Formats: sequence, structure tokens, C-alpha cells
Amino acid sequence: MSAEKQYSFVSGLLLALAGTFLFSMKPILIKQVYLLGVDSSQLIALRMLFAAPFYFLVGLFLWRKQLHLRPVYRSSLVNILGLGVLGYYVASYLDLMALQYISAQLERVVLFCFPTIVVLLSRWVFKTPMPRNIWWILGLSYAGILLIFGHDMATMGEDVLLGTILVFIGAISFAVYTLWSKPLIGKVGSLMFTCIAMLSASVVIFIHFSLTHPMDALLVQPHALVLTATIAIFCTVIPSFLVAEAINRMGPERTSVVGTCGPVITSIVAVFWLGEAFTLFHFAGLSMVMLAVWLMIKNR
Repeated sequence: MSAEKQYSFVSGLLLALAGTFLFSMKPILIKQVYLLGVDSSQLIALRMLFAAPFYFLVGLFLWRKQLHLRPVYRSSLVNILGLGVLGYYVASYLDLMALQYISAQLERVVLFCFPTIVVLLSRWVFKTPMPRNIWWILGLSYAGILLIFGHDMATMGEDVLLGTILVFIGAISFAVYTLWSKPLIGKVGSLMFTCIAMLSASVVIFIHFSLTHPMDALLVQPHALVLTATIAIFCTVIPSFLVAEAINRMGPERTSVVGTCGPVITSIVAVFWLGEAFTLFHFAGLSMVMLAVWLMIKNR
């Protein structure tokens, strides 16, 4: 490996690790915000209120710099807007609602199964060949989820079922977003695609909020405001750009493998920060899901 390629790989690895860590902190901070009396609609509206200006500025910079791509931006706009609403409004809103009912560990494990949903949808919709041993891999993944789900259901009550269903539907929404976004990202680039998608989701989020809450509901206590700003900037904007650059430097496969450590990070922080339980059921279930995703990525 040449020095240039080695630098690109190492820097991409560090970027992917940093992005994964910041993404993994999101459910932890969301749980903290809920303890301060903020609901999911307030949280998602405040989060996008802080994040949207960053995406607007980056998108404006790309629009002015890449003059030759403007016709492509215009022709792809409607499709990107629709996918943005699906991937960053529907999926995010369901995920935030789910965290009111389930642990951060279960949320991250269920959400982490979205690559397996992508594989199944790709097979059913686009007739993409399935990876080797896919049914064994899928069985391993969902058995791990059921193991943690069964434990939490027994100890935390029936609300766990509702929360798990919400986050699973959110994972399906994000899987659909991932599948249909691939050709558009190839046309407009990952940065511009992310900016347009996030801004379209922000508009829908603010419309939703205005229809369900008075505007003064955005005036939350300072501590909640600081935590929400942290989620928006450090767990949304920055990691989205870090992971995009990591993919650019070392490819999507290697970046995805690095991302498999995300649920582990969430579990460790949830245990020590939130005081969540980490039993043999959590260890076994988490290990099964991570192994299944790693095997699927390897086979792909």
C-alpha cells in the first residue's frame, strides 16, 4: 500500500470511528432530554432548528461552486425532497417516539438491523442476488433482537412492544430511503444530497410542529436547549459529514464495518451514564446482531 493510500485509509478509519461514536451518543442524550420534560415533537423541531442552518450553508456553497451540476440538482430535486421526508422525518420521528418507551440499547440494536432490511427489499424490489447464507444470517440477527426484546418486555412492561414496533418501522423507512437514494447520490454527490434531504425534512418537521404545538413550546428550559443543540450539531450534523468523508476515503464497505461498533458504544454509555441494565441477555443479543451484520457485509 502506497503512503498516499495508507494515509487515506487511516484518516478514513479515524473519521468513521469519530462519526460512529457521535451517532451512538444520540439515543443517550435524547433520553436525558426526555427526563427534562421535553416531548418528541419538541425535540425533533428544536434539533432541526439548530441543524438546518448548517445544511443550508453547505448546500448554498455547493450550489455556487458546482455550476456544472445545477441542471442535475434541479432534475433530481423532487425525488430528493421526497426521500428526505421519508428518511429524516418519518424515520427520525418514529425513532424519537420509540425512545420514550424502550431502552437506548434496544433502540440501537433494532435500528442496527436496517442493513438486513435493505438486503431483503433489494431482493424483492430490484431482484438483487442475495448474499450467501442470508437466511441463517437474518435468523441470527432477529434472534438477537428478540432475546433483548424478551428480557426488556419482562422487566419493563408492555410499552416495550410499542417502542420496538415504532423503531422497527423507522428502520424500514430508513432502509427504503437508503435503497432509493443510491442513484441520486451518484448524480448530485453525498453532501448535496444530504443537505437537500435534511432541509426538506426540516420544513415538514416545522409544519408538523406548528399544527400540533403552540410556537412558545419551543421555549424549553436552558439545560434542555443545550442538550438539544448538542444532539443537533454533534450527533447529527458533524457525524453525517464525517461518515460521508470516510466513505469517500475508504469506501462504503469498510465504513459499514466500522459502524458495527456503534451498538457497543451505546450499550457501554447507557450502562454507565443512564444506569440501564446490561445482562447476559443483552450481551448475547448484541453479539448475535453484530455478528450477523458483519457477516452480511463481508459476504456482500
